[in-house]
Amino acid sequence: MRSDDSSRKVVVRVAGEEDRHKTDFVRWSVGWESAPTNHRIWPVADDQWLDSNYYCEFVAEVDGVVAGRVGLEAFYPPFAQMVDLAVRPDYRRRGIGKQLMRACFEAAGRRGFSALFLQTETDNLNAHQLYHSLGFVPTAYGRMLRMVKFLDYPLVNDFINAHPLAAYWCDPVRGVEREWMLQWKGYITDDILRLAVTGGSCQSESDGLAPSLPHAEWYIHGGSRHLSMRIIGEDVRDAEPGHHIEMRIVVDNRGEREEYGALQMCLPPGLSVRNPETHRERVFIWEAKPGATYEQHVVIHIGHEFNSGILRHLNYSCLPIGCEVYWENHRALLSHSLHMAAPLPA
Repeated sequence: MRSDDSSRKVVVRVAGEEDRHKTDFVRWSVGWESAPTNHRIWPVADDQWLDSNYYCEFVAEVDGVVAGRVGLEAFYPPFAQMVDLAVRPDYRRRGIGKQLMRACFEAAGRRGFSALFLQTETDNLNAHQLYHSLGFVPTAYGRMLRMVKFLDYPLVNDFINAHPLAAYWCDPVRGVEREWMLQWKGYITDDILRLAVTGGSCQSESDGLAPSLPHAEWYIHGGSRHLSMRIIGEDVRDAEPGHHIEMRIVVDNRGEREEYGALQMCLPPGLSVRNPETHRERVFIWEAKPGATYEQHVVIHIGHEFNSGILRHLNYSCLPIGCEVYWENHRALLSHSLHMAAPLPA
């Protein structure tokens, strides 16, 4: 379902330092030839978010009465979580739920989050209808239903804009525990976009791991252009500051023309690329001929300065390690969820 974009409020403001990578992408997406040159470290959260343990509660007030509330947990991209949307029964059907959710969209989007997820009861049809009307799609289901909205994921947005009648569905990945494949298929063409999301239907079914985006597959023009992209992280539990984590980024060109671009690591503050030494700061340039595979090994270092104490306040004791894959005005975000050891309260 598509909403009328013409009714959305447009805010024009002075750009800040946190907007730099966003403005670069705007220029790049309309034909700017230069891809990013350095890896990206997410900015440290402002004092308000640090003091609130990366959590914010929004309320809707009507004539002085608090009629609804919703929570937003936004640690580091790509995923923020919307928590416990609730509207008093005597104030429902006034659009309060939608206003609360849009407040979450704005706050998460402003802080650079690509996606927002929530969990709801599998039989709460009114909630399903509300979330679907605002662009959420269903993913994992079990004890609960997990739904995701992509706030700023250009590959998904571009595909849907180019295929307004695209069908969406989601299936569990065979043989892979807690991984679900989101799929959009063109109605008139055979073009298809697949995006894997890990995690269960709720926190209790996710083995302590926050959602991640380990795999994307892009197939257009009858397969003449066809890329499969993966981020593969070392399977570790209870990582701590001082540890090194080995990763691989794999781009498989299954199409008929040569493809090339850049790989930009996107890391929380306190993490860095340690190896290869030649790319501690600079992005990786990749190219793959038809039928060829490009593979990049990366070692990520968790610095001793990283404050892991915050993790005990979050729903998931995890750090997101991201990689943006750029090629010819396209951009896909992959991510790995690294399980960390949360220290006990002092």
